[in-house]
Amino acid sequence: MIAKAPAKGKRGTNTGGLLRYLFGPGKANEHTHPHRVASWDPEWLADGVFAELISRRDGLAKLGRDIDAAMTGHEVEVDGGHVYHVALSVPPADSNAADGFFGDALWRELAEEAVAHMGFGPNSDGMGGCRWVAVHHGLSAEGNDHVHLVINLVRGDGRIANTYRDWPRWRTWCNAVEERLDITRTAPAGEGRKAASRPELKRATTAGATDRELLTQAVSDVMAEAINEAQFVALLDQARVDDAKVLYAPHISGGQVAGYKVALDRGDGSEPLWLAGSSLRRDLSLPRLRARWETPPGAWDQFAVPVWTGEIPTTRFVDNARHNNWRYLRRHLADAETELRQDLADSTEPARWHQAVEHTADLTAVLTRFESPPAQLHRVHGQLARAAQRPRGHRQPSVVAPMLLEATRVAAKCNTPALLMLAAVVLLLYGILEALDHFAEQHHVRTVARRQIADAWNELRTHPAVETRAGRTVYNTVVDVCSTTNPATRDTERLRRAVAHNPAPAAVPRLRSR
Repeated sequence: MIAKAPAKGKRGTNTGGLLRYLFGPGKANEHTHPHRVASWDPEWLADGVFAELISRRDGLAKLGRDIDAAMTGHEVEVDGGHVYHVALSVPPADSNAADGFFGDALWRELAEEAVAHMGFGPNSDGMGGCRWVAVHHGLSAEGNDHVHLVINLVRGDGRIANTYRDWPRWRTWCNAVEERLDITRTAPAGEGRKAASRPELKRATTAGATDRELLTQAVSDVMAEAINEAQFVALLDQARVDDAKVLYAPHISGGQVAGYKVALDRGDGSEPLWLAGSSLRRDLSLPRLRARWETPPGAWDQFAVPVWTGEIPTTRFVDNARHNNWRYLRRHLADAETELRQDLADSTEPARWHQAVEHTADLTAVLTRFESPPAQLHRVHGQLARAAQRPRGHRQPSVVAPMLLEATRVAAKCNTPALLMLAAVVLLLYGILEALDHFAEQHHVRTVARRQIADAWNELRTHPAVETRAGRTVYNTVVDVCSTTNPATRDTERLRRAVAHNPAPAAVPRLRSR
């Protein structure tokens, strides 16, 4: 679901004029059946006492004056305009009504929920809410079912509604609706990637997921496994999403590779939809990828273009074999946790914390391959991906916790694990999240990132392998297996202590005030 301002700005000063447009034929006669589906006052709906007024010559003017009544009565002026206009849109594939639309009942429920979520509704006593109306047009010119919300920002008590950072709040609500109704997913706010465009949503009507979602996952998997740029290109060359091949092409500037774009070849003759790596997620841009890889030899510059363009075969750069390296991964993660705790203890720089969270998100994304069906690790990854995004202007720090990067590459090369080994790895990941959560509380990490890492930590602590008594029994068994395999392993006793002393209380908010 997409929430957007249809015009250049989302504020206006003419409520009546906007209503006349919404109930009119539209710019291209696309308004085939405009009608009200929700309102602050149900008397303006189809069964209400004011319903017939709309069909009269001055009916829309009366509705406009009623919406503006609180503003007029309190004699309030709103800087920038009092009319708040938002369109809520879904692609045709997400319709669940026989007529091809969401249906008026569902749109009414969603409109009322959105108004409450955004803080435009009344208080607990039913007083002081904004006046608003939701107009359903049906399908747009692009085939998307949608409604328009028209809201006067002056509340019933004369106060002006708060619209600070409204679009991230809209995005959060849209994501929650997508999850609840199981409709096409769009980008979460603050995750460093863009929302799906209209062409992407149109493709999603048949694919079930947008190209951006599929390509983001595919490129993330390649990034996690690659140790340098040549191997990244080689893995992209082999990457597939279901039955679709991943296409790639470099952006060459001044004779050098400055970026790249990717697309899906579905084999159905459709034109590929190309997306820049940086538009998938900010950390998937080529400069950010190069910052995480080993520094290439100086000769790489002369080979980069022929490698990216296919003049030099890439098969020599990649080993496709999958190995049972889970014990090796477990040892790497134990070392990575020690290294990460030491690194964070020696630094108070939030940018280094964000990069450590980014590496942890990469590891979690790889581990989600082995979670069936997708559940908690997928949610943990989403929270980590949002927490990892550094505020704009923060410089790229030197590599943080290289052992964590190496552990991610090992995980990407692993085959399907035994349950006990996956449980041990989840517990070690839990320890890493705990270290990141502790640093966020102790240092000047921005509030929203602290909340996101706390949410990720709380989500993982309810994982069956960490929370339940049965899970702790499983982990004790894992410890015994690991001890038998290598009694001198340094993390064995630490793993035993973590299991024995983890009380696994119910998840509680970890964001504490200083």
